[in-house]
Amino acid sequence: MTRYLGAGLLAALLLGARAGAAQSRPAADSAGEVAGPPCPAAVAPRRRVGFVISLDNRESFVQSSAVHIIGANAGVVLPGRRWRLGLGGYTLSRDYTALYIYQYKNGKRTKKAPDTLTPQLDLTYFTPNVSYVFFQRPWLEISLPLEVGLGRSHYTVTDQTGRTTTDSRGLFVPVEAGLAVLVKPFRWVGVSGSVGYRKSVFEIDYKDDFDGMYFSYRLNVFVGVIWRDLRQYHQNRRLARELAQAQRGR
Repeated sequence: MTRYLGAGLLAALLLGARAGAAQSRPAADSAGEVAGPPCPAAVAPRRRVGFVISLDNRESFVQSSAVHIIGANAGVVLPGRRWRLGLGGYTLSRDYTALYIYQYKNGKRTKKAPDTLTPQLDLTYFTPNVSYVFFQRPWLEISLPLEVGLGRSHYTVTDQTGRTTTDSRGLFVPVEAGLAVLVKPFRWVGVSGSVGYRKSVFEIDYKDDFDGMYFSYRLNVFVGVIWRDLRQYHQNRRLARELAQAQRGR
């Protein structure tokens, strides 16, 4: 009896060892080939913050007269590439005197005349801005920009004798919203345009002058992309030099 129990125990141990060895071997696929260890999950590329500098030109109207506004905008593109935050600075690029030449008769302003009251406006303002990109392709983006500006104005009016009749300084607070389109034909440079409406929340002596439609056009330089490409270029050159030195040392 003891002999039979020993034989059964030995057989059970041998079967258990074979089962363990079978479990430890890699599983074979349908073609009979042994499958290797599972591959690690692919790591998604890390999103980076982008930097953009734009030379901004804006066309607008002051009391139905066209004006040209020049400036620049520096911004960052957040990792999701849907939101852009920026800061712009702008100023009038033409003499405001050319826009207004008028005269008064019986307390009312009448037709323009070359030898009567002449206003002059010096205006500089900054605009923190945000844009949401709702349509995105490798070469095309459509976004909704919103800007709230803050600046200083200096408004004067002189008569035909050169005497200053009005001299006012104050804040200028414009709010702008519109639709913008960015075209990126090249990796480093793009062009964009926008159209929208501007409301002057607060101004001195020229109330409602800057309310109305505007349109702008920009040259966009993608500084972040240029910087990363240059870094990659220098890294590739360094690796090529190290490889050449290692081959010569053999």
